[in-house]
Amino acid sequence: MIFISSCNQNIDFEKTKWNGQSDPAYPSIYRPLMLKDLTTNHKLLGLNCAQLVKYLGNPDHEEANLISYRIAVDYGNDIDPVYSKDLTFFYSKDSVITSFKIEEWKN
Repeated sequence: MIFISSCNQNIDFEKTKWNGQSDPAYPSIYRPLMLKDLTTNHKLLGLNCAQLVKYLGNPDHEEANLISYRIAVDYGNDIDPVYSKDLTFFYSKDSVITSFKIEEWKN
């Protein structure tokens, strides 16, 4: 796995890099670096789900009132993840994005 340290590195959001994957089990290596720019400098709230998907590409996970994009995942030395970070969007009954949050999980 190639991992780019995101300690103090941030880059501008680019859809092509956001969606670029060299391995289907891992999100683009650029997502952690683009996350701050995407969430602070781009108007995401108020978009409808179709507009968001057109802007970011297909989500990694969908449920009744949310869609999420995997930002980072670490499998350690196993097939089960030991760390994940996701950007989750919540939408209203009329499919308008009302909020989002960054969720991290560590085993």
